[in-house]
Amino acid sequence: MRKEKRRAARSKHDSVLEIYDEDGDLLTGIGRLVNYSSVGVCFSSTKSLAKGDPLRVRLRLLKEGALEISARVVWVKKKTNTTLYGAEFDVVEKISP
Repeated sequence: MRKEKRRAARSKHDSVLEIYDEDGDLLTGIGRLVNYSSVGVCFSSTKSLAKGDPLRVRLRLLKEGALEISARVVWVKKKTNTTLYGAEFDVVEKISP
């Protein structure tokens, strides 16, 4: 069996993830949230990102509301029509209920 490397339990979720420029002003891409935890997210996107890239994203979760997140890409997995990304949170701010 493979050893689990995750530091926190994941929750599956299917919602849109908006990717912004570093200042959080300009929408530069979109993604589809696959799952999230207290420390990070997994999402798919056709936007090209590299391991180590900083991210500013906005997403809406049912219980948490709308969140603005600063994170960094920690892994990349290419698929046929999209790419999966793992991102670790730096800062999570609630922007609306």
